[in-house]
Amino acid sequence: MITLVAPALGRGQAGFDGLTVAARRTLGSDAIVIVFEPGVRPPVVVAAEGLAAPELAELEQALAERRPGYLEREFEGVLSSSVALAGERLGAIYALKRRAGVFENEHLIMTFAAQVATAFGLRRRPDTHEDRTERLDALDQLLLSAHSFEDLSAALATAIGPLFDGAKMAVMVSDSQRNVLQMIPGSFGAHPDVAASHQVSIFDPHSNSARTFTTGQPYFSNVSETDASIRREYVEVFQIHRLLSIPLGQVGVLHIANKPTDYTLEDVERALQVAPRIASIVELATTLFRLRRQQAIDGILSSVAVAVASGSNGKDFLTPALSELCVATEASLVAIVPDDAPPMLGRDGPRDEERERLVLEEAGGYPGMRAYVVGPQKAGDPGWAAFYLPVYLGRQRMGTLAAYRLRGEPFAQAERSALARMANLAALARATERYQQQRAELARLQERQRIADDLHDDVAQILFAAQLTLDALLQRESVDDEAAAAIVRARGQLIRADTTIRTVIHRLSSPPAADIATRLASVVSSVEEEFSLAIRLAVAEDAAARARNLRRPVSDTLVKVAREALVNAAKHAGPCRVSVALEVSRRDRVVLTVADDGRGTPGPDGLPHHGLLSLRRAVRDHDGSLRVTHAPGGGTRVTASVPLGSTPSASAGRLADPTVAASRPSA
Repeated sequence: MITLVAPALGRGQAGFDGLTVAARRTLGSDAIVIVFEPGVRPPVVVAAEGLAAPELAELEQALAERRPGYLEREFEGVLSSSVALAGERLGAIYALKRRAGVFENEHLIMTFAAQVATAFGLRRRPDTHEDRTERLDALDQLLLSAHSFEDLSAALATAIGPLFDGAKMAVMVSDSQRNVLQMIPGSFGAHPDVAASHQVSIFDPHSNSARTFTTGQPYFSNVSETDASIRREYVEVFQIHRLLSIPLGQVGVLHIANKPTDYTLEDVERALQVAPRIASIVELATTLFRLRRQQAIDGILSSVAVAVASGSNGKDFLTPALSELCVATEASLVAIVPDDAPPMLGRDGPRDEERERLVLEEAGGYPGMRAYVVGPQKAGDPGWAAFYLPVYLGRQRMGTLAAYRLRGEPFAQAERSALARMANLAALARATERYQQQRAELARLQERQRIADDLHDDVAQILFAAQLTLDALLQRESVDDEAAAAIVRARGQLIRADTTIRTVIHRLSSPPAADIATRLASVVSSVEEEFSLAIRLAVAEDAAARARNLRRPVSDTLVKVAREALVNAAKHAGPCRVSVALEVSRRDRVVLTVADDGRGTPGPDGLPHHGLLSLRRAVRDHDGSLRVTHAPGGGTRVTASVPLGSTPSASAGRLADPTVAASRPSA
């Protein structure tokens, strides 16, 4: 009979703390006791969980005195399994209930007994530590060249597989925040989706991976197809016949599958010897890959920031950046879904068109900030995760950022932070692009005005002077009839040229009648220049397009409201921030808002000064409304609203021209 190297196994010597806690929870018992039976000597309690000190002392005394049936007399429920190795009984494991009741998962007590037997067997073996330094050093070198978990899985198979006659390798990594074990890509050489589908709760009593992790004890089975402690669906998906599972501390679990011959204690011992190094390598790789991803993300966001600052067209750099961000965050889709324009999409990997459509539809429905995970539903199903984030510039909502991952793993905090930064940059890019468009349009209008001024001051005056010269010639008596007729014809041509030039001048100096966005930009620029006041202009693209249908009198009134409110803010609000926004409401009304956070004081009727009083009447004449509100801590908001299809009301007859009703900016 083989004896233990140590004279006896003292309580806790075998490191059964994790096993007894897991067994007590899994079996639904009040206490767990592990007993070692060292041949001719009395049995010894090597681990106990849930017993009070007097109960444990009494049990140890009963074992020492070999009193049979002690547990059955003291406890209402006793569930036990023999701890045996190669047909030799080494002890027993007991689950105890103080009151009568049914144990949970009774069949799993045999699995816990097998883990105890393995631990007992390992401690009976002589200390033999093979030198595997060269092989592990090679694994370190492979790790340095790995850029993904798939590379790491291949490195493990190359370096460790030969120790077990070419067996397949898999690693499950612990996620302490979600209390799950996740198989890394490349495990068992399976497709990434299949590996991603192997995700289990660390509290799952039917999962061999969870049990190995929580007990901290290895487990092997040479009949995996019929082993009730290993989930059937994963045995079938990964085609596992023999399985050895080794704990990697808090890192996770190492699985070694399908060794050509049966696993033995020698295999367990060999795996335990390399396990600490593998755990360190997996932990280091996890950190290394995370740092590389963060470095890639920072590079992407930096490039986008530079592109925004340089004034590049957002469509030219945002879509490629979104695709790069997909790769860096292992997302299948990252999209910017504006409220008033088609979405910009970045993709990576295989597409699930139906799920992608659902994500984009949800993003277009104003979901707010939201994240959820749909875990694997079966073997081969990787699950999926989604993340939504509103895109704002200041207080103005511009759209939603949506991210979707074809794997049941939530977007980590660092990834969410990166996506939020991308959303902010996208909003800034959109605003910068709009601002540049408005400035370009303003520059175009200013150039038109300059040309009109030059034509008026130079060409028109020259033509007029030529007319006067010809008139003077006609007054001379020396001019014969033929010359007079020629002069009259020339004068007529000059008059036609002058008329044409003045028509061109009028067209150049008059902005397009319905282009209210351009006219607002011109007003903002004028007030900025006149009062040295920075003003933020926000005109949604759909609002600008739809507001082109406004009649000229309505457009004129809104522009005058904007100028009156801006001048009042510049004169009376003091140092402050001022913004102008044009939107179209869901009720098809054009809404102009001018707001400041200054100290302006209201005038009569709650309005700041008299200019807006007449504008209120003018807005009403177009079936609109004008409201002025004041915040308790300071600040004024002027809101004018008119219907898109506005027609003059009955009162419009009082004002043939709305400009008559609008007073000049108040002094």
